[in-house]
Amino acid sequence: MGILFLFGVVVTVMARREHGSAAMIGMVGCVLLLLGLAFDGFRSFVLYPQLGASLDPTIVAVTNLASLLFNAGGTALLIWAVVARRKPRQPAQPPQGPGWPQQPPYPQQPYPQQQPGWQNPQQPPYGQGQS
Repeated sequence: MGILFLFGVVVTVMARREHGSAAMIGMVGCVLLLLGLAFDGFRSFVLYPQLGASLDPTIVAVTNLASLLFNAGGTALLIWAVVARRKPRQPAQPPQGPGWPQQPPYPQQPYPQQQPGWQNPQQPPYGQGQS
């Protein structure tokens, strides 16, 4: 799981430019899950064996709550990153610079201009006309 969360951190850092804040939220979620994994390892291999039989139920409850907060927080951030608004894609711009000819933007017209006096031919109703 640790390798998976590290991979998630790397991938989200690399996707930061394309996905913006969504990638940063995902990265924080992966880091939180990685910290939770490290905390669970510390709890299982260091804390509990040291305390042994004298394990107080309060310590168990507090460490379980901390583990829950790491896991729930990291998972919630990953879900938030999935549904977060992303930067809109920018249309590809032609190269501009001293070596490239400068081109003015083309005017956008919603419909082509019709010649004066030109009329579209009428279509007969469905089922009539040409056989």
